[in-house]
Amino acid sequence: MAQTLGIIRLFWRGKQYDVQKGVKFRVPGVKNENVNANFRTLRSTQFQPGEVKATIVPTKDISPTEFAPSLGEGELQLQSDTGKVWSISDAYVMDQPEWSDDGKVSVTWSFNTHQEFSA
Repeated sequence: MAQTLGIIRLFWRGKQYDVQKGVKFRVPGVKNENVNANFRTLRSTQFQPGEVKATIVPTKDISPTEFAPSLGEGELQLQSDTGKVWSISDAYVMDQPEWSDDGKVSVTWSFNTHQEFSA
């Protein structure tokens, strides 16, 4: 039986964070754009950055400043239970995340390059 992606461990700047199930990511690459021209649509291409969206479960030892966009680029790593690892050296947080008392912090990273490894 084939195994599917089930659990992701997330590391930001070398520190592991607890995350809720449902981490989403997209690797960077070329995307298509529609170009309207009279009675038909043409296609152009454009680079699309990679993106990771995760819901962090904050514990008392985590500070909101750890996800400040002003920190610039850092290493983001995703490790899956299937043995795949995505290492991203140029990740950066898009917006200052909102913290709430329901134990959830949604964080979005963007990036340009990545490496994928298999166990």
